Order: sequence, then C-alpha cells, then structure tokens
Amino acid sequence: MVVLSSDGLVLCEDERRSGVLRDPAHPLNGIDFIEYRRDLLALPGWQHVLDVVFLKPAPVPPAVTAANFSVLGGIRIVDIRVLDVEPDPGDPLTLRVFVDREGDFSAYVLDMDHAAIDVERSQAQFGFKASCPSDLDCRPTHDCPPTVLEEPALDYLAKDYQSFRRLMTDLIAERNPNWLERLPADLGMTLVELMAYAGDYLSYYQDAGPGTEGFLDTCLHRISAARHARLIDYTMRNGRNAATFVHFVAVAGSNAVVPRSTRLVSRIGVPLVGEAGAPGPVIPVTADFDSDPALSEATVFETMAPVRVIDTNNEIRIHSWADAQCCLAKGATSAFLYAVTAGGIAIPPDLAAGEYLLLEEVRSPVTGSLPDADPRHRQVVLVEEVELTEDAAFTNALPGGTLTPRLNVADPALPLLHVTWVEDDALVFPLCVSALTDQDVPVDPVTVARGNTVPADHGRTVERDTSLGTLTLPDSGAGRWPLPSFALRDAPLTQAADGPAVRLSLEFAGIPGAESWTPVPNLLDSGPFDQHFVAEIDNAGDAVLRFGDDRYGRRPLGARRAVARYRIGNGAAGNCGWGTLVHAVADGPAAAAIERVRQPLPARFGEDPETIEHVRQIAPEAFRAVQFRAVTERDWEEVALRHPAVAAAKASFHWTGSWYTVFVAIHPVDEADLRRLPGGGAELQPAFAAAVKSHLTRFKLAGYDLNIRAAIYVPLEIDIRLCVGTGHFRGDVLGEALRVLSNRSFADGSRGFFHPLNFGFGGAVYLSRLYAAVEAIEGVNSAEVMLFKRFWELPQAELDRGLIEIGPFEIARLDNDRNFPENGVLRLSAVGGL
Repeated sequence: MVVLSSDGLVLCEDERRSGVLRDPAHPLNGIDFIEYRRDLLALPGWQHVLDVVFLKPAPVPPAVTAANFSVLGGIRIVDIRVLDVEPDPGDPLTLRVFVDREGDFSAYVLDMDHAAIDVERSQAQFGFKASCPSDLDCRPTHDCPPTVLEEPALDYLAKDYQSFRRLMTDLIAERNPNWLERLPADLGMTLVELMAYAGDYLSYYQDAGPGTEGFLDTCLHRISAARHARLIDYTMRNGRNAATFVHFVAVAGSNAVVPRSTRLVSRIGVPLVGEAGAPGPVIPVTADFDSDPALSEATVFETMAPVRVIDTNNEIRIHSWADAQCCLAKGATSAFLYAVTAGGIAIPPDLAAGEYLLLEEVRSPVTGSLPDADPRHRQVVLVEEVELTEDAAFTNALPGGTLTPRLNVADPALPLLHVTWVEDDALVFPLCVSALTDQDVPVDPVTVARGNTVPADHGRTVERDTSLGTLTLPDSGAGRWPLPSFALRDAPLTQAADGPAVRLSLEFAGIPGAESWTPVPNLLDSGPFDQHFVAEIDNAGDAVLRFGDDRYGRRPLGARRAVARYRIGNGAAGNCGWGTLVHAVADGPAAAAIERVRQPLPARFGEDPETIEHVRQIAPEAFRAVQFRAVTERDWEEVALRHPAVAAAKASFHWTGSWYTVFVAIHPVDEADLRRLPGGGAELQPAFAAAVKSHLTRFKLAGYDLNIRAAIYVPLEIDIRLCVGTGHFRGDVLGEALRVLSNRSFADGSRGFFHPLNFGFGGAVYLSRLYAAVEAIEGVNSAEVMLFKRFWELPQAELDRGLIEIGPFEIARLDNDRNFPENGVLRLSAVGGL
C-alpha cells in the first residue's frame, strides 16, 4: 500500500517485502515493530527499554552492539543515546535496546546500521507516549475536504438571457412533460424568450447601478469607463479614422472643381441596382449606399477639401536642367516645374499655394522601365509658395517630350514654376529626376509631379431627419424634452482628427429656423446657454448624444424636430492599401472631368476605439496611488500590512530622549518567521525582521527612528468540561472539540478557533464565543468552562467578566502542544455519552 504523508513524502507499506525477508533461507533480516516500556524498578541506565521485534530471530551480541543503533527525531527532547543491547530470553524475535532517557510526545525513529539488516527494514517508528491513557481513537485521521455534491438540475443562479431561457425550459419539461414543442415560432416559446429577455435586463439593472457600472474596475460599458476615466483627467480615446491622398486623372481639356466631401469608394465588381455592368470610375450621386447590396460592404472615404481637376496637372515635369543624373535630395523643399500640353508645348503648371502636389517615381532609375518603379517613392507635399520663372537655355517646344536648346533668342524660353512646399513636408527620401541606366541609357523623367491631389479620410456622411422618419427622438412624458440623450441609428461614428464628425440641428416650437448644436469632449466647461452635446460611444460603436442640464450646457427643452448630419466609418478598418479607392461619387462638371481615380499612398492613422481594459491599465492611478510615507500610527500599521508576510501590525510613538522612535510590533503570517523563547515568548527571525525593516524604512520620515519587534504572545490556560449527549461516543466528541478549538488550518479552508490569524493585536478572548464554538459541535449537550485565564498568572475573575483582556501589543495564543505547554494549554474532559 502506498500512502501520502502530511509532509508530502510517499510512504510505502508493502507487506510482500516483509514476507520475502521472513523466509529462513533469505540472508537478510529486518525490523518489524518497536515498543517502549519503562521499568522503574530497574537500575539507572536500564529503566528505558525499546523492545525491537525482528522479522526473523534477532541478532544477539556480540554480532550486534549499541553502536549499531541510533535514535532519531524528537521536538523538545532530542539526542537520545543508546546505552546497551541484550536478547530477550522469552522471545527469540525480540532484542532489548536500552536508552538513556524517555522522549517527548512526538514520533521517533530507531535506525539500525548492520550488514545483515535489509536497508528498507532498517528503521522503524515508535513513540515514548503510546501507552499514555486516552479516550481518543488511535487510528490516524485524514483531514480531507467534503465531497462536492452535484448541483441541482435547475440553475437557480441564472443571470442572463440564455440561462433564464434554459431554466424555464427545464422547468417546463419537469412540470409538463407533454409539452415537447421547442420551435421559436411556438407561442409558448415566444413567451419564454420574452420573459428571459426581460429577466436579462432586470438582472443587469440590478447589478449595474450600485455595483458593476459604479467602478472603473468592474464596469462593462465604454460610456461608464469613459466617465470614470474623465474624473481622473484621462480621456478615453474613441478611435481615429484613417486618411490618405487621392489623385484625380482629368479628362483632356477639362478644368473643373471636385467639391469637398466627395465620396471615394473601393472597387465595386458587381453592378449597382438598375445597372447592367460594374460601375466605372464615377458613380452617380443617386446611388443608395443604405440599400444597394453592391455598396453595402464598400470602404468609403470622403475628400477633405475641394480640388481643381485640370488636365495639364495630370503629369507635371520636374526640371532636370538637362542633367543626365539629377535628383531632389532628401530634405528638399522646392523644385522647378513645367507642364506639357498635348501639342508638346511647355507651360507653367496651374498650381497655387494651399494645394497638394504628388511627387511620384514613374520609372526605375536602374532599368528605366515603368513596371520597375518603386511605389514607395511617393510623397505628397503641401504647396506653400509659387513663383513664375524661366530657363533661357531651353525653348518651350518639347518635340518628343525632350528639352530643346534655345538657339534663337526670339524663341520663347522654357517657362518654369518655382514651387516651395512646407518644411514639415520636406522629402524623407531622395527622388531621382533623371538617370542613366546600367547600359548608360538616359532616362528622363524618372520622377514626375502631379496636381489634382486632395486628402481624403475614412467615413461616409449621412443625414437623418425626424420629419422623414430616419431619426427618432425618444418621448419623455408629455413632451419630447428634456432628453438626457438619444442614439444615432448608424455606426460606427467617425472620429476625425478634430473630434466626432457629427452636427445637429434642432427646431423648437415657436422659434423660427433651426439652431446648430456642436459636439464637445465634455460638458464641464459648457455654460448654461451653450448649445453643446457630448457624443458618447458605447460597446457596439453606436453614438449616444448627451445634452446638458441648463447648468453645464443648455437643455434642449421643447425641441420638435432634429436633423443629424454625421459620418460613419472609423478605426483600423480604414487602413487600406494604396490603389484601393478607384471610384468617385460625383455629378455635373466634376463627374465629366474625372477620367480615373488613383490612390497613390496607403491609408494610415486609423485606430480602433480604446478598450475598457486598456483604460484600466493606463489611466492615471492618482486616486489609488501608494503613498510612500507614514505619518500617523495608523499609517505605519497600514504600510506594514503591505508586506505579504505580515498578518497584523501595531505601531506606537515614543519619545526616546532626543527624537521620536516608532515601535512597530509584527505578527507574521508564517509561524516559521518566529523564534520561540523560553517561557512562551517569541522574537522575529533575523532575516524576516531585516526584510520587514527594509520595507518600512521607505516610509520613514526624517527625524524618526524605527524599531521592529515581535508581538507579545499571551498563552492561555482553559479547562472545559463537556456533557456528551446520548448515542454519541465521548472519544468522538472530544476529538471534534480538539479539532474545533485547535490552531490549525483545514483542507476545506476553515480554521480552528485558536488559529493565530483569528486574533489580532488587542483582541480580547470572549467566553461567549468559546461557548458558541463548543456547543455547535454535534453531540455536545452542554459545556462548562472550569478554568479561563492567562497561563502564567492566577485567575483574575476572567470567568466572571466573560473575557480575557489582551493588551494593545499582545496577541492571544493557545497551541495546545504538550511539548510546549508554555504556548497555551487546553484541557477537555467529558461526561455522559458512550
């Protein structure tokens, strides 16, 4: 048999090995068991006898001597010596071993070192006190947790829709087995699901207000988390929409303006509603993005500014000054440009300050091939200044697109536009303007400039109107307002660089026209007449517009109509690669001027809304910061408890002649951190005391000294007489009483009455609590405490007062260890029972 001991060691109790050794033919012998007896009539040195019983006839002197034996173990009494050995004349299996004294109540081991003894049977455990009378069962007990019972079939902890629905369907099956229908269309199942839905919401509301949503650590909704974070000066990010640049290739001879907020759409490969084929570069403005399946999954951007679309700005040359290897260096902020008409005549580009210019490598400077151009060598710059100039060395005629020397001064010079862009857009890499290939073939141009370029960001503008039924104002009693908030029907709300992209117009009864309301980050800085609102984003990305209360922001009392204009599309979903946007939604001259839509650069900066968990981790911790200073006695006690090995602490200030000294008494979690002293006292182990002092020194103020010491442990002496009920064994009841009143921790997590962690500094021991613990034991009819006092002192009427008073720096202790009675003694006796 294999068992597991309390210290975690595996102990083998295999009788088969003993059977093998008992064979007379086997050369080895072994110890079977040991018994101790005391012979008070014997001479000194022969009074304490260990009867060692072997598996076969015992070895006798001189084959064995006292030197072959040693006694191990003991707690209080150790180093017991073996004096002599002799055979037992009445039993050939027994060898008498004489020891110098009797041990304590703990277990001892006799070890025999002899060549004829099997190593596995060379030791045996025994006890010096095994013969002491006791009412307790000597069989060892195994303190194991109780068996976990199976949960009942019905889930009485149902808290959400699914569990409520399952609970009711289980109850239906139990109460009405004939009802077998479970289809959602069944009227009964419809009612079940309706009640489960209502129960889910009621359960949430039950927990949300005072509990879940009331704290940042437990809230489940982004709106709650954002408000908590705002109170500690942290703004929860609702994400950011992506942005990129788009170049419009203009139709020959066109000169039009593409307005701001023109929609740009990713590639559509299927026909729109009412169309026979896939759409071209321009989609009509009549296309319905809400209902057309072809557009429902499309990524939509919108231009951020109006842009002029001019055919001569499709490709603009960068002047190379006829240098075969010309380049714009990294950090460059200007260039000389010219455009070429269809007739091969150079003209100044039609560019103005404030417009965007795309610089793009169109040929490889190594091979001169168009497909080998590096798409990474593209950069958009913002034009800051333009200046007309010319190059008198060349004429404006460019036959075949190449520069022609100006041999006749009467010929027009090459017109140039000196363009300077903002310093922030200085080139981040060099751009080759002209180059020689590996075969010394000149390549010009390698890089060109392009106008007709505009920034665009992710998001589609929608407009919802209460008069058209596309927006709903919730009814609040007799009138529609005041409203704390209302939700927009589309999501996710675009979060642009300047804030949420939403505008609201409200019309009020008796007031002509509509009033414009604008979003703000919060209403704390809004006055009572400011027409502001906050766009809060919930877990699903839906926007909830929250208004003021006439103190922080105006309350929209009496509004009859609302028109919301906002954009939808946000987050990392807009970070699309270059070439994704290929359609423009336009009409009129703008539609006629667009030949092709190009996205030369990938969309960037799209960021998903910040999660609640991220806010919990990085939001400022000022409201729960750890203060590394201790001023009052209570402060010292609190900082001492921050050490994981400290169970309790008590601090006190004392004037020591020249300065104050802080005396801190420590009660450790692990009793191994205490060193026992004679008489029941204790002091902290040096290593533990040094660790605690190092921990506390960080909090010490200048001018104060620090002294660390152990608590003063007060041993108790208690004598209780139990009256055992009929049908109960006294031994069982006494054993359970010892367990309940012990200082141990049990496997089920409970602790004995006198466990060290049950008593803190100054915690008096109340007689009433002791009675309550004893009388709760099964089999105890009544109990009487006969003695109730401190161990080293005479009774001081503690029984009459009903408590043992404990000083501020003292902790009550009762270990009931017979080896150390100075740590507390508990005596139990029983009458009645069996």
